[in-house]
Amino acid sequence: MKRLFIILISALLLASCSEGYKHPMEHELERIDQALESMSKYVELKENRISTIMEPLADESIPLMQKYVIYGRLYEEYAPYQFDQARKMVEMQEQIAEEIGDASLKTTATLNKAFLLTNGGMYLEAHNTFQQLDTLAFDYQQKILWWNTRQKFLSDYSEYLRTSEIIVPDADKITSYQNLILQNTPEDSPLNRHISIMHLIWAEKWEEAYEENLRVIERLNKNSRDYAVQTYWQGFICENLKRDDELIKWWVESALCDMQGAIKDNASLCSIAIKLTEPEETERAFKYISLSLEDAVFYNSKLRKVQIASTLPWIEKAYIDAKDKQAHDHIRMLVMTSIAAFLLLLATVFAATFHHKIRRNAMRVEEKNLELARSNASIAQTEEILRRTNIELSEANAAKEEYLGLFLSMCSGYLDKLKKTISREQYDAELKNFYKTFDTSFLQLYPTFVEEFNALLKEDSRINVKEGELLTTELRIFALIKLGITQSSHIASLLRYSVNTIYNYRAQIKNAAVSDRDNFEEQVRKIGGLL
Repeated sequence: MKRLFIILISALLLASCSEGYKHPMEHELERIDQALESMSKYVELKENRISTIMEPLADESIPLMQKYVIYGRLYEEYAPYQFDQARKMVEMQEQIAEEIGDASLKTTATLNKAFLLTNGGMYLEAHNTFQQLDTLAFDYQQKILWWNTRQKFLSDYSEYLRTSEIIVPDADKITSYQNLILQNTPEDSPLNRHISIMHLIWAEKWEEAYEENLRVIERLNKNSRDYAVQTYWQGFICENLKRDDELIKWWVESALCDMQGAIKDNASLCSIAIKLTEPEETERAFKYISLSLEDAVFYNSKLRKVQIASTLPWIEKAYIDAKDKQAHDHIRMLVMTSIAAFLLLLATVFAATFHHKIRRNAMRVEEKNLELARSNASIAQTEEILRRTNIELSEANAAKEEYLGLFLSMCSGYLDKLKKTISREQYDAELKNFYKTFDTSFLQLYPTFVEEFNALLKEDSRINVKEGELLTTELRIFALIKLGITQSSHIASLLRYSVNTIYNYRAQIKNAAVSDRDNFEEQVRKIGGLL
C-alpha cells in the first residue's frame, strides 16, 4: 500500500508539472500581453492628434488650399486607422481640388484613393478609380505613386484570387512597375527600400530578401509605420525560411509598433495567433485573433475581415478542444486526488487500529468518530471540486454554442455581400459549402444530435438523412435553436427561407413530438448537455 501511494503522489506531481508549459518565445509574447493593457491609451493619443489637426477646419474662412493640405494630413492619419474616414478625407481633397480648378491636385488625391481602396481589398472600386486617371498628365511624383499603386493592386489582387481560376489582367507587369520605382527613386528612400524587398519576395529570393530587409530595418525608427511594415515582411520571409521562432520575434515587433501607433489595419497579431498551435497556447491565440477581428471591424476593411474570419473557425475549435481537455484533466486530477485521499484514509485507519487495538471500546468509538469526521470533510471537498468542474464544463459548452453562432452569422453576412459580386452558380456553390461547413462544425460539437433529436419524435415521423448529406433543413433549423437562435426571422435569414416556411417546419416537427410539444424546443436545447 505504501508503494502504491508513492506512485500516485508521483503521478500527481508529474501532472502538475505539465501545466507549466511555456512557449519558446514566451518573453516576446508577454510583451504583446503587456502592450494590450495600454491599448486604450494609444487610441486616445491617436484621437487627440486627429482632433488637433481638425481644429482649423472649424474656421470656414480658411483658404481652400489650406483645407486641401489639412485633409491630406487627416487622410494620412486615418489611412491605417479607419478606412471609411480615410476615404472621406481623400474625397474631400478631390472636391476641393475641383473647386480650386487644379487638375494635378485632384489627380494626386485620386491616386491616393486608388491606393486606399486597394489596401482595403475593394478591387473593383480601385479598378474603376484607375479608369478615371489620365496617365499622360502625371508629374514625376504622380508617376511614382501610380507605379506603386498599380504594383500593389496587381500583387494583392493576384494573391486574393490565388485559389481561384480567375486570371488578373496585367499581373505580369508587377515586376515592371517595381523596376520603374527602383530606377526612378533615390536608393535610400523608404519606398525604394520597401519595393526592393518586395521585388525579392516576389521572386522568392528568401535568403537575399532576409539579409537586405535586415539592413533596412536597422535604419528605421522603431515607432514608425515603415518599421511595422518591414518587420511584418521580415516575419513573412522567416516563415518561408522555416525559422518559426524568429518569425514570432519579428511579428511581435510589428504588432507592438501597430499597437503603439493605434494602427487598426494590421496583420501581425493575427499572424502570431495562427502560429500558436499547441493546446496550451489556444487561449492566447483565441484572444489575439478576437482582438484582430475587433480591429478589422473598427477599421472596416472588407479584405481584412474576410482574412481573419477564415482563420477564426479552426482557432476557435482549437480553443474549445483545449477547454475540453482542461476539463478532462481536472476530472483526472480529481480522481487521482480522491484515490490518494482514500488510500491515505485507509492507511490512517490501519495505523490507528494497530496502535489502539488494546484500548477500551469507548476509545475505539471515539477514534472511529474522529475518522468519520475526516471522511466527511474529504467528501465535502471532493463534492466542491466536482461542482466547480461541472460549472467549467457548462461554461465551455456555452462558449462552443456562442462562437459557432457568431461564426455562422459572420459567414452568412459575408455571403450576402458576396452575392452582389459573383455569378448565380458561384453563389449557389458558396451557399452549399456554407451549409456543409456549418453541418460539419455542428456535428463535431454534437455528434449524437441526429440520434437524440429523433428520439424526441414519434417513430413514424423521425428524420432520415440521405446519403451524402449531414443535416436536413429540419435538422438545421433545430440545430440553430440548439445554439440559442430561436427567432424564426433570424433562422430564415441564415438558411435563406421565408419566415412562414421556417414557422411551418417548426410546427410540423413539434406536432410529431413524443411528449409535450410546448416543451419540445427546450428538450432540443438540452441535447448534448451535462448529466
